Amino acid sequence: YNGTRAYAQSKLATILHAKEIAKQLKAKNANVTINAVHPGIVKTGIFRAHKGFITGKNLHILGASTSCYVALSPQVEGMSGKYFVDCNESNCSVLANDESEARRLWRQTRALIR
Repeated sequence: YNGTRAYAQSKLATILHAKEIAKQLKAKNANVTINAVHPGIVKTGIFRAHKGFITGKNLHILGASTSCYVALSPQVEGMSGKYFVDCNESNCSVLANDESEARRLWRQTRALIR
């Protein structure tokens, strides 16, 4: 088990799910938006296992700022299927923008939860 890899895969899955659900909602003309956010690095228990990895002033002390911005800002109103970092829309990796991967993950997830 590689914890760093598992963490990265979970973040990728979050972005892919957000993009796929946003696409499906748009096709249904639903008045709902969904976005993925990177909240910043917050000092939590996960970093205790990685001593020296990130310390002190490098930590983003306002871990909820991007989440709050995306949820509440009029500047983001109507935007859906996007990824935000530090209160700004951000580019994703090629894999995170792969619509076929997003659809495949959506189908696999649906099959697992049925």
